[in-house]
Amino acid sequence: MLKPLFAALLLSLPALAQANFLDAYELKARCLSERADAVNTCLGYLSGVADSDNGAPAWRSQKSLFCIPQGVTVVQLRSTLLSYLKQHPEEEDFNAAILVGNAFIEAFPCD
Repeated sequence: MLKPLFAALLLSLPALAQANFLDAYELKARCLSERADAVNTCLGYLSGVADSDNGAPAWRSQKSLFCIPQGVTVVQLRSTLLSYLKQHPEEEDFNAAILVGNAFIEAFPCD
């Protein structure tokens, strides 16, 4: 009896873990929100994507996909994302990380 329940639990873990990832709709809602906690989630997410790309060369996994200039603030990253979404509404159903990456690649190309 316990083995089938345990097996069912293990099989459901990927779905449970994936349920917590943001999609573009949720990220957009948080970035547009007037609630401080929602906006902070947006800013933290954008900062995390930027930081992870900065770490890629150090991890020797790949070159940076985008090059955000020194001095760009996370609030400017938010504006960049929202402007990108206005120009590319067809990407609103993407995974949030892909959407943010696309926005940053377009706004901050590496030379």
